[in-house]
Amino acid sequence: MTVFAIPSLMVLIGLGVWQMQRLEWKENLIADRMERMNAPAIALRAVPETDWRAFELRAVRARGTYRHDKSLEIASRTNNGRPGVHVITPLVLADGTGTVLVNRGWAPPVHARNPAEFRRPGGTVALEGFLRAGAKTSAWVPDNEPANDIWFFADAPAMAKARGLGNVKPYVLELAPDAAAGDGGYPIAGQTLTAISNNHLQYAITWFGLAATLVVIYVIFQLRRRD
Repeated sequence: MTVFAIPSLMVLIGLGVWQMQRLEWKENLIADRMERMNAPAIALRAVPETDWRAFELRAVRARGTYRHDKSLEIASRTNNGRPGVHVITPLVLADGTGTVLVNRGWAPPVHARNPAEFRRPGGTVALEGFLRAGAKTSAWVPDNEPANDIWFFADAPAMAKARGLGNVKPYVLELAPDAAAGDGGYPIAGQTLTAISNNHLQYAITWFGLAATLVVIYVIFQLRRRD
């Protein structure tokens, strides 16, 4: 029993300590994320071409003209439990520095969409959104199928290539909520996920609880053995 209990106790305590370390890391990550998202918006031209990842989740402002004929859709997106897509539309920047892909928000799938409710802003528009890398969020997300025009996550270079676009920024802008979001039209902006799962404290309590349980069982076993 002792040979079993001591290594097991060490493992359980080690797992609890590891989860506490993960808790601290996750809390710092959440704080950094919220600080970035709550910072004042900057002009898109202020984002450097090479070190742009340091500006991920920053709010940025841009002006340009949408290319609705080059739009793409990211499948398997929900809004309040409703299945649909995210609409990605290229925006040709007014300052002549290129094109940026804009995630305009959620919309019902094409077969369930009322064309009259689908917004396609024309002319020069001014917008504000969050800079996102657009990579896979987890291993569970399927790979994109550019040849079949099927997209599960925003891959700016691959999307630009599929639509024959040149001089496209390597990131995506996810539109912030706008005043038009409540008019019943689509896409519905403001789909940037702000919440991050943080269950490490519960996990730590579980491991430490199992360690305490093991100690109690060991003590009871030794007392009964002595009797």
